[in-house]
Amino acid sequence: MKKRKMVIAFFVILIVALPYWALADHQANHTGEWEDLNKLSDTALQLSKQNRFEESLQLVEYFQREFEKTLKDDGSISARDIRTISASQQTAAKMLQETGITPDEKVRALIQLRLVVDAAASEHQPLWSSMEEPVMSAFSQVKGDVKIGDHQSFQQNWDEFVSLYETVYPSMMMDLDSEQLKRMDAHRSVVEDAIFTQIPVESQVNQLALMEEELQNLFNRVKEDDADPSLLWVMISTGSIIFLSLSYTGWRKYRGEKDKVNRERDMNK
Repeated sequence: MKKRKMVIAFFVILIVALPYWALADHQANHTGEWEDLNKLSDTALQLSKQNRFEESLQLVEYFQREFEKTLKDDGSISARDIRTISASQQTAAKMLQETGITPDEKVRALIQLRLVVDAAASEHQPLWSSMEEPVMSAFSQVKGDVKIGDHQSFQQNWDEFVSLYETVYPSMMMDLDSEQLKRMDAHRSVVEDAIFTQIPVESQVNQLALMEEELQNLFNRVKEDDADPSLLWVMISTGSIIFLSLSYTGWRKYRGEKDKVNRERDMNK
């Protein structure tokens, strides 16, 4: 009887765990392919920081070929994300070949590529969230310039903020609600309109405060999504095993009591 219980328990665990093993195997393959792409984009970025732009370009071009191979094996990535990564790769390749731009601009193009690849590969705490401090700091400088009325510094710091924000923007598109980004785009359009500098300073500061709040919400939003789906699946699987085990135990107890009643009834006849 004990052996029979063990056999039944084994099959129950096997039935419940089999989908998880299959999912884990698929995720391992998926993770391996994207980890390779992550390493390629990171190495290209590090080379660009050392002003080794020709070598960086070779890796970026190689990255595109490997990315296309990955797409054949992985059908889970959306068409929008494919377009975003491809566009960032093409931008990086173009910037690396340009002679009339600064090294910093080339590096930022590689940072953008690195961030979008990570956004596609990471389910939790994407790398672009680490850009919160420089982006928010640059925006704080913009607010300070408006308060003291330094128009020249305002334009310089605004350009710096926009450059940083546009570096992060594609990876944000891959992880965040499009409505949030549209609201941010609307705030940016107001500030970039020529009439912005003509309205009272108090109104300018209020507008920037609203934009800062919306910008902070973008970074806060990604922090909220920190639940681990694999952990959730383990909890569900474990719960299912416990439930089935308890159900089996209850059924055995019920059968035992029923058999006892039947035996007592037969004896009293």
